[in-house]
Amino acid sequence: MARIPEKLNRRNLLAFAALLTAQLPAAKLALADTPQEQFVKEVSRQIIALANSGGGKAALRKRFTSLISRYSNAQSVAMLALGPYRGQLPAGKKDEFVRLVVQYMAAFFVYYIDEFRGTSLEIKSSAPQGKLTLVDTRITNGGPVRWRIAGSGGGYRVQDINVRAVWLSLQLKQRFTDVLKRNKGDFDALFAELKSAENW
Repeated sequence: MARIPEKLNRRNLLAFAALLTAQLPAAKLALADTPQEQFVKEVSRQIIALANSGGGKAALRKRFTSLISRYSNAQSVAMLALGPYRGQLPAGKKDEFVRLVVQYMAAFFVYYIDEFRGTSLEIKSSAPQGKLTLVDTRITNGGPVRWRIAGSGGGYRVQDINVRAVWLSLQLKQRFTDVLKRNKGDFDALFAELKSAENW
């Protein structure tokens, strides 16, 4: 049997590869999103939909409260925000405190609602950051948003979010500890501060 020249083999292989590539959808050629990026896209899709809904502030706060409860480590964020006062939170007040912090975070989203108005979210980059994953994004026609994503029970949760170069967790900690320091550790003053978010 006559042997096919090596050059012809190589040429045929290249042609075959080109043919396969031409028939693949463009999406298949792109690198697949990581699970953390897919999670951020899903959360962002819902946030953008809320931002574009045109609802009143009270309705938006209520809907953001539901999203935060579902997709974030609300209890962890709330307790970390107490800083050195964490051990002083009255035991019977923990559940109420976490609930008020979730509502406070919802008010944060409503306050920065313009940053989330857009049509879609573009993933700029993502990289491990200790036990977390830092995902940099930009909302089309909106602004840049950074996310810290944590693994949780086989899924993911939003650990922190950065809007206008402000990390939510740091803003919470600074505000909460300032209130407690001014009021000599009086948690009633902090609870009043949390409830005031309804009037932002």
